[in-house]
Amino acid sequence: MSTAEQAIRNGIKEAAAVLAQDQAISNRPEAFTYVPPTHARALDLDATLIEGIRGAGKSFWFSLLASPKHLSFVRSSFPEARLPHGVKVAQGFGMGLSITQAPDAETLAHLVDQKFRERSIWRAVLAHHIGVGGGFAQLKNWTERVLWVQQNPEGYAHEIEQADHRLSSQGETLLVLFDALDRMADDWQHINRLAKGLLQVALDMRSTRAIRCKVFVRPDLLQDASVTSFADYSKLLATKASLVWHRADLYALLYQCLGNAPVSRKHFAAWVGGRSRATTASAGTNWAVPSDLRQDEDRQEALFERLAGKAMGSSIKRGKPYTWLVNHLQDGLNQVSPRSFLAALGKAATETTDDYQLPLDYRGIQRGVQEASQIRVQEITEDYPWVRQVMEPLRGNLTVPCLSSEIERIWKSEQTLAQLEALLNKGRAAVKLPPQNLGMGPVGILLDLEALGMVQRMDGKRIQMPDVFRVAFGFGRRGGVTPLK
Repeated sequence: MSTAEQAIRNGIKEAAAVLAQDQAISNRPEAFTYVPPTHARALDLDATLIEGIRGAGKSFWFSLLASPKHLSFVRSSFPEARLPHGVKVAQGFGMGLSITQAPDAETLAHLVDQKFRERSIWRAVLAHHIGVGGGFAQLKNWTERVLWVQQNPEGYAHEIEQADHRLSSQGETLLVLFDALDRMADDWQHINRLAKGLLQVALDMRSTRAIRCKVFVRPDLLQDASVTSFADYSKLLATKASLVWHRADLYALLYQCLGNAPVSRKHFAAWVGGRSRATTASAGTNWAVPSDLRQDEDRQEALFERLAGKAMGSSIKRGKPYTWLVNHLQDGLNQVSPRSFLAALGKAATETTDDYQLPLDYRGIQRGVQEASQIRVQEITEDYPWVRQVMEPLRGNLTVPCLSSEIERIWKSEQTLAQLEALLNKGRAAVKLPPQNLGMGPVGILLDLEALGMVQRMDGKRIQMPDVFRVAFGFGRRGGVTPLK
């Protein structure tokens, strides 16, 4: 194997390791950033609701928007994101923030216990970041700030008007970001109330000229009527942007990383070709993946063939790596997270032997899908612990596609749903969202699994499970990736 193939393989490992870090945006090279077309809309100031599955990039953009050096790279390399200058960014809730920036979960619980209104809590957070003066500016803790806001509604409104006028006259905009809404409390009843209050305040700010909120949220939260049942929610919904990763976006992200990773950039430049690309590589400056490698899937696939070959085995009848990888990482809603994609590639690069002639061995890619499946299942069961309760009795006992009656038979034999209901009634799973349709029995649980993208219905009768979940849960499928034991 040549030096080039080894360098590319190491570049893949580096990209997978760096992008696996959820919150460490400050440690991530800005040139490892790629902006898919749907994400460009999400970065727009007027997009208030930003929806995305776990791993789609909500926390990444939450952190990036507050990082001047990353913002600068996005502005110069992805002008379609339309990030204006003169924007001051603040973070109103999220992981890793100090108590001076935002109340943490314990503080929020204390404020709710003190019977403060949820809208008052988030108005106090905004007032703090806006820099409301007078008596408010002298307050030292969140309890005092929320009390002031709740007792002085007219004064608060007056201060917001003044701040809006000041920012507008200076040509500035304040953008306040909110992320990790599922971490706001220890049970979904309180999370939903706090989320509803936050969305109401975010809607209020749309009537100002120079103050905007951007709320990063999971799809399931917006499907709960207890969160969205307030006047004019439809106006907020009209601002929603979704963080979706299409196949071309995933490979563009990979190439963006390979073109900027120190270990691979020189050799990748030679593979991509072009005088300007070679000059950039030798100069050591940041590089943005060109438009044809962002959108032209034929060009993308031709390049990926140099990384992983033309076939997943002895013949293309077994599949082509470029399409096979993404197809086996898609959930039932046809979504793939970049975290799963890069985890699979990182594992494939690690599994490929040093003497293999290409950067990636197709057998390594297969094992990479197994690795990504484990990660995805770990994520889904962290968010929804009840999923493991209903899936474990099925492990090793099913080959999909199968009839729903086969699943129901096992659940009945193992008393799975009765045990789940008893567990939920004891409150042991109160931290996470319970299945919404448990009252409908097995049919309802299958509906909940379908809504999560974990299963799909075929011809109205049979149940299929995407490989990204099937492999780790130990289901069989003829001709599929070997399930984990």
